[in-house]
Amino acid sequence: MDAVLPEETLCEILSYSILVSHAEFFRFRKHYRCLVPRSKSRCGDLLLVSKRWFRIGTPLLYECVKLSKPEHTTAVANILRAHPHVGSAVRCLRLEGGLGKDLMHIAKLTPKLHSIYLSLRVKSVDSITGLKRAFPLLNPVNLYIEHEGYKENKKIAEARRLLYTHVTNVWTSLRSLTLSDWLCLSMGHQLANALAESSIEEFCCLIFDADSWITGGSMKRIFENSQLQRVVCRGPLSCESIIRWSLRMNNFPAANIQKFTFVSETTDGIANLLLPASDDESDDEEGFTLQSDSSAV
Repeated sequence: MDAVLPEETLCEILSYSILVSHAEFFRFRKHYRCLVPRSKSRCGDLLLVSKRWFRIGTPLLYECVKLSKPEHTTAVANILRAHPHVGSAVRCLRLEGGLGKDLMHIAKLTPKLHSIYLSLRVKSVDSITGLKRAFPLLNPVNLYIEHEGYKENKKIAEARRLLYTHVTNVWTSLRSLTLSDWLCLSMGHQLANALAESSIEEFCCLIFDADSWITGGSMKRIFENSQLQRVVCRGPLSCESIIRWSLRMNNFPAANIQKFTFVSETTDGIANLLLPASDDESDDEEGFTLQSDSSAV
């Protein structure tokens, strides 16, 4: 029966069953829900129907990849080495762990990767060897940064320095950077310095953190970047007037104040922060993707 269906039709059917939205995939941890409803939790089993379904559906399964443990990273790296066409299908990468040496191989084998979620929740015993080797091979358009969840350690500090260096000097395609929540003021200054010298056009943070960035001077530093077009503040829309007042009190030019946009964190407005990749295969705002982890392997 499926042999009668055109490949485009079969791909659309499998997409409906397999993929989830970018907005869900890139939600920060406190809002991060299960990406696959119960009825779709075994969606990978669809690929076992036939060799044709497997060939068409596997790239869909790996359009978005989540890594949280070393064994996840190793398993995905092995699959991409064995099936290079799958690596070309990867567009989004969520890094919550598994930052060891195999991450470099994933970076090499995903030439069309355009959006990265990076958690800086790194334990002192975790390896970041792969992060150091992978970063120079990447050139994301969209970057999501989750704050440090552990007590400061050498690995977190090293990962943060590595991140700032690449935001400033290496990732020339970077257009959007989104923060999960508050960084301490000194870290904010360091990131602001990186953003001021970067290629970003859009910066997004929590509305309450924006006020700290404004009064602490970091926001003015970011606005030294002539390419910056929009600052998106997530949170209660009732606070918009407070932020605009703070901007005026801190002598921000009217042209810069107009660049501020406010969205409710409880809506899917954050999905609009995804900028298209440079190639012509970018997804629209209602596109769908799937988290791939060891359960998909």
